[in-house]
Amino acid sequence: MIRKEWLRFKVFFHRFGLGMVVTALIIISIILSLSLWYNVSNPGRVDSLQDKQESAKTLVGNKPIQALYDTDKVILNTKDDQKLIVNYRGSTNEISEKVYAWPLYEARRKVYSEKDYLKKLKQPNYVMLAYPDVVTGDIVDRDFESKTGLTSKAHINRILIPLNAKGEILFADDKRHQIYESQIGADVKPIKVNWGNNKINVNLFWKNKQIQVLVNSDVNLKERSFLLDENKVSVITKKAFSQNGSAPKVTKRGSETVYSEGSDHQLISDEKTGELTLNAFSDKQKVNTMNNRFKSGYAWLTTRTSVPENLYYFEQSQNAQKINYRLYSDGLPIFNANRSSSIEVDFKGDEQTQVKFSKYSIQVPLPRHNDVNVTLPKETVALQQAKATGVPTDDIEELRVGYDWVVDSNSEFVRLVPKWFMKVNGNWEPINKQGTTVEAGEPS
Repeated sequence: MIRKEWLRFKVFFHRFGLGMVVTALIIISIILSLSLWYNVSNPGRVDSLQDKQESAKTLVGNKPIQALYDTDKVILNTKDDQKLIVNYRGSTNEISEKVYAWPLYEARRKVYSEKDYLKKLKQPNYVMLAYPDVVTGDIVDRDFESKTGLTSKAHINRILIPLNAKGEILFADDKRHQIYESQIGADVKPIKVNWGNNKINVNLFWKNKQIQVLVNSDVNLKERSFLLDENKVSVITKKAFSQNGSAPKVTKRGSETVYSEGSDHQLISDEKTGELTLNAFSDKQKVNTMNNRFKSGYAWLTTRTSVPENLYYFEQSQNAQKINYRLYSDGLPIFNANRSSSIEVDFKGDEQTQVKFSKYSIQVPLPRHNDVNVTLPKETVALQQAKATGVPTDDIEELRVGYDWVVDSNSEFVRLVPKWFMKVNGNWEPINKQGTTVEAGEPS
């Protein structure tokens, strides 16, 4: 019994790092939310809550690298169809705890045709954990106690786990349509998870040389409301600079304030939008491979910026020369016209790295007593709506459901409105722009 309990603790701590701290902070968030509900009309009380939230951020930001580069879709493969699990975080946590200690043989790589690869991904009685974009094998390997044999050179888009706990765990690479197949080494218990009631019919298909998810039914979601959190610039500069010598030099430039530490580091703060740009002109970290860039991005986020607990890896471009991290709520990404919902790390070469982020964020949800129900149409209808706006179908790289960040008339709060988003020319924008994003801190 003691060994079993220790193993459960080890699994939890390995995957979630400071998970117990996060749990405590969630409880604090609930208490703060109830306080907000009661004191929403009292600005002084809101200021007090913001100060309490500020002190919690540093602890929450220290999650392990595999928790930052986490999966963001759970798809259940049945005999007849595939179901996308909405608000999946609880399910993935439960699956990870069950699967972490499975004895596995090192994975063997097999290459398939595009047709056979897709067929392999759709095989029944598997649950698929899909990453938002490619990650490297050594990050995936951290989620398993056994050595999977996955290295930094392996590129993984999704993991397939047999629900009956027999056969193989599959690590799939969409670009090369190859699969690393790891045999389960002993009898283990089948996976039984409460998937919840909100499941959507989906289908996998090839587009632009990558696997995409087609949503075949309406999506029922709720609007959410959060306290708008503003990081203090003084706290940001302490993390952004080494603080080994004198305080950074401060220069005003229109609406921008520029903080400089010698010729190596520069932080630009736009006082109008809240956007921040950190430039490092002599970054000595190794960024010669995708894997090194992922690790460097993690280092920048955890050592030089304030990282909310609900921030996750979202996408990369140019072989991870640019990496985008985004805030999530209820398992869905949050989009904003400015930087309030995302952080971008750009490795520009010649030892220069640029980090774009914002002093605004959201972490504390308001109570759900007045959340508005929203029904989004299936994807084919959303695509027709996108075409009706004048965007050619061939220009739409991808569609996905997410939350639109809308600042409330009371600018201390943010509404998250469920919408369909389209990716055009590498940028995400809502299909329906009515009541869409405005700059953080400015009322709509």
